[in-house]
Amino acid sequence: MTAAPPKIESQPGPAKVMAGALENSLALPWEPKALRRRKHILLLEGITVSFEGFVALNNLSLALREGELRCVIGPNGAGKTTMMDVITGHTRPDRGEAWYMDSVNLLEADEVAINQAGIGRKFQKPSVFESLTVGQNLELALKARKTVLATLRARLSGEERDFLAQTLTLINLADHRDQVAGSLSHGQKQWLEIGLLLAQKPRVLLLDEPVAGLTVKEIDRTTELLLSLEGHHSLIVVEHDMTFVRSIARKVTVLHQGAVLAEGDMDEVSSHPAVVEAYLGGETC
Repeated sequence: MTAAPPKIESQPGPAKVMAGALENSLALPWEPKALRRRKHILLLEGITVSFEGFVALNNLSLALREGELRCVIGPNGAGKTTMMDVITGHTRPDRGEAWYMDSVNLLEADEVAINQAGIGRKFQKPSVFESLTVGQNLELALKARKTVLATLRARLSGEERDFLAQTLTLINLADHRDQVAGSLSHGQKQWLEIGLLLAQKPRVLLLDEPVAGLTVKEIDRTTELLLSLEGHHSLIVVEHDMTFVRSIARKVTVLHQGAVLAEGDMDEVSSHPAVVEAYLGGETC
């Protein structure tokens, strides 16, 4: 009788990818690159970035499907910000490939072109026009290619008014339309900035620590907001609050030393020994 083939063990080390990631893994080794790009709205392959000898990203690969909400976690210095910098054209890698919607080579486009193509990014610190009202901020985002003065003088179309009203409701600021943005709470400013991104109608949203500094109530509302966007937009959420991550995550990617350490659902990654050792301080979450 023919002996059963030996079991193939996963390669150990910082770049180990968990079995739970197979469903959304990049591809089988023989799958054509063009097919891999068509399967994902965002695809990074073999991205390496170094700064004066320091390797910020080390052969990083990540694939995001359309409508997916992905959480990315990892200790400080793991490469999370650099990854988003590569996606948005702010940083050019030493090698690798980065594609959006199959046909947009992110390594050949500048930041403005990438934003206009449909990738929006929210930084950790909210950036809004604090001297303008909430409604005026959103109007500016709707008319992004006009000057501030021309935008504020222009009348919104019926469709734009409806979209603005829907966005205000979605971001929990319908009752604050005429409030000066500078007087909003930190959490409300976070929501407003997400609204500014949504007004540009992106297909991919990159959100950096959206609940940092928020109250428990604001975190709950942010959870509802992001879950409502899932399926309509593709989201990458970078966050350190593990309770929040657990509340929204379908799939989690853990970065460590610029590479993928583990990938899977929250239960899988939070109990993974390498993740516990590298990130969670010896305790599962």
